[in-house]
Amino acid sequence: MTGARAMKVLVFTHHYPSKRLPTMAPYSYHTYRALARRCELRLVGPTPWWTRARGAPRELLGGARESHTGIDALFPTYWSVPGLPVLHARALHASLRGTMAALRREFPYDVILAAWAYPDTVAAEVFARDAGVPIVTTVLGSDINEQPKSAVLRAQITPALRRCARVVAVSGALGERLVELGVPRERVVVQRNAVDGERFTIRDRAEPRARLGVPADARVVLYAGYHVPEKGVDVLVEAMAHLDRSGRRDVYLMMVGGGELLEPLRARVSALGLGDRVRLFGWALPAEIPDYMAACDVFCLPSRREGCPNVILEALASGRPVVATRVGGVPELVREGQGGNGLLVPSGDPQALGDALVRALDMPWDPGALRGSVEALSWDVVGDRYHALLEEVLREGRGAG
Repeated sequence: MTGARAMKVLVFTHHYPSKRLPTMAPYSYHTYRALARRCELRLVGPTPWWTRARGAPRELLGGARESHTGIDALFPTYWSVPGLPVLHARALHASLRGTMAALRREFPYDVILAAWAYPDTVAAEVFARDAGVPIVTTVLGSDINEQPKSAVLRAQITPALRRCARVVAVSGALGERLVELGVPRERVVVQRNAVDGERFTIRDRAEPRARLGVPADARVVLYAGYHVPEKGVDVLVEAMAHLDRSGRRDVYLMMVGGGELLEPLRARVSALGLGDRVRLFGWALPAEIPDYMAACDVFCLPSRREGCPNVILEALASGRPVVATRVGGVPELVREGQGGNGLLVPSGDPQALGDALVRALDMPWDPGALRGSVEALSWDVVGDRYHALLEEVLREGRGAG
């Protein structure tokens, strides 16, 4: 608590689902919903004009305000130059200055909780200084692993992160990267995501397979996520071709999600003659993912880069082993050997990936033990920890004052 009233938290991030993008960042939805049960919370989800112009042009000037997720969320438009990311943070601050001032009068927040290093955190850190409140931010993966490789972006990201009261990393690997960037170690907090253990649970495969049109006797691999190069989905299709050539035609692949590689992957699957064993389902709503998990035998995440992928936790909570690449925070979640919960392979190697999928499909796994390898089966754990962290930051601020 702050004084005699509930702490007021303003979340500032584009990583949150809207009516237009309902599949965006379900882990953010669960985190902020859990936190909102412990304090008063509002959310600002800045949206670049070029995204809105394609999907919702009538909202260009006024933005959108939504509450269907249980959180009062404002999605204002910001104006920058597409293709010139170096301008985005300054443009975001300039575009939303009036909106944020009005929101401050309506909702006098005690602290800003941001997520994603650039442009979100860089702009939010200035808004926090404008309002005279502390800021805590969360980094998620590419915003720390990739964006700082640009010297001009790093020159904006690093000072903003250093001025944050705390920087939360969703994996230990990201935490170490923050220290390398100059964030004081004592201000880095590692907080892995949780999973909804009531939705993702151990279930029989028969019913979801029948509903999805998957052969009852197939050995089924699942991928769920964005179909973009960094996720290595192209490597997964080539791994299926490797299995086809080696005679393992009993392996069936379900791919759920969408992105720039969806149609090229469809064409490649057809060219390889894999159309009867590789199905690309396209986008699915978060509420539908537990059925896909229940239908599979093994979950695969073939990424070239990662932060701390929540989908791995969802698979394990469903009692399914994981085959993934040894990148980012993945080795913190997937452990090999006796008592392990999956297999790890190098990224970008279709043969190694295909061979690991076969090994995983042929190994005996204990679904209960796989589920037991998940650190937190409730998002309330994450909500409690974020609430305690924000309260700690506010106490420090009062002590300094």
